[in-house]
Amino acid sequence: MPFKALVVGGGGDMGRWCARLLKHAGFEVCISSRRDVRPVAEAMGAGVASIEDAGLFDVVILSVPIDAVEAMAAQAGPKMKPGSLLMDLSSLKKGPVEAMLRHASESVEVLGAHPLFGPGLETLEGRTIVVVPTGRSGRWLPIIRDVFETAGASVEVSTPEEHDRRMAIVQGLTHFLYLGWGRAIQRLGIDLRDLEAYRTPVYGITETIAGRVLSQNPELYALIQSGPDVAPVRRAFIEACSELAATVEKGDLQAFRDAFSAAAHHYGDLEGSRTRSERIIRIEQGEPAVIKKSAGLERAFVLPGGRKIYGVIKDVRREDFTLETPSETLVLRYDAVSLLGPEGLSSLKDGSPAIGRDILVKLPIGADARVLGWVLSRIDGVTGVSHETHNAMSPDHVVYRLTVDVRPERSEDTLQRVLATIWGLGYEVK
Repeated sequence: MPFKALVVGGGGDMGRWCARLLKHAGFEVCISSRRDVRPVAEAMGAGVASIEDAGLFDVVILSVPIDAVEAMAAQAGPKMKPGSLLMDLSSLKKGPVEAMLRHASESVEVLGAHPLFGPGLETLEGRTIVVVPTGRSGRWLPIIRDVFETAGASVEVSTPEEHDRRMAIVQGLTHFLYLGWGRAIQRLGIDLRDLEAYRTPVYGITETIAGRVLSQNPELYALIQSGPDVAPVRRAFIEACSELAATVEKGDLQAFRDAFSAAAHHYGDLEGSRTRSERIIRIEQGEPAVIKKSAGLERAFVLPGGRKIYGVIKDVRREDFTLETPSETLVLRYDAVSLLGPEGLSSLKDGSPAIGRDILVKLPIGADARVLGWVLSRIDGVTGVSHETHNAMSPDHVVYRLTVDVRPERSEDTLQRVLATIWGLGYEVK
């Protein structure tokens, strides 16, 4: 009989991710929320239950804001049956774990977990989940760990104290840095569009990551900043900024150079970081450069959500371009589209149906995914190949997601030829 799990907050993004993960692992899953989540549950093949039903489940997972964990643990914990598990997914661990231990009886196990990624991922390959066992995790820790690892995640075991100290840097300092950048731009009254012509690679990455941070939920980020371990980290950062500014304002450039060198020495692997950042820059600039050189030519693209279109590229600008399709004129951002090859364009123009297959391929540093796509597009039955970076943070390889479009007839044979070609070239399919 499968384990029964209740995801409290299952209507939210992370709650839905957790419910899907447990469903895939063979759990019988229900979700609960303050709002009507029946359509969400139906779409996932899950049930709907109330937190008041916590005693009916083997596992209750709290996927709620950090400041709501105490109240939810107080509701669920006393109702849970002996031998069951109460678990959370919060970004901080000391307070939530203490709350769960306090409100659940001694016969209920307690485990903290923190996925170090957002809920939009299609695969956990290359991603990390921190688990925080307690003195009452003996039965369920190996079960939950197996769920995560079977899905492809790496599991890092920590204590609440160690987790929160490290996340004060990884999340607290990083978020604060980019929020400060955004506020400085706001205070200066800078329109970022005015800087486009002067964009450098490092500025481009900084602006993009700042935009990513600023697009997140401010309530969550405020709660992360409120963690007691983040306060000394913020102070250290502000003091470092003030110290650097003071050396320049006093004209003491040697002190600035010394501070720069000291920070570089402490950082350590500068060459590796430079190599990884150059790879990110190449990936970011590669396809846009091809599109910019295609003004006046007919090209095909995959849009977010998988829709495929073709048309003539008209105006090309720094961040976006105009595509004139047979039915409409679109303005598209380079970072929101994937360029299809000639076969994809031909297939779209003649109306041939196609089936898309996603393949994760690990390529060594220096290998060009576009070249691999070109080779695969020459296989009989393949109508188009597009790619996107899945994980570029390893020092010796990049994992790409290839979307290979094949004609419906003999699609499995075509896919086998695609895989055989990738293996024959010495590349690993994940």
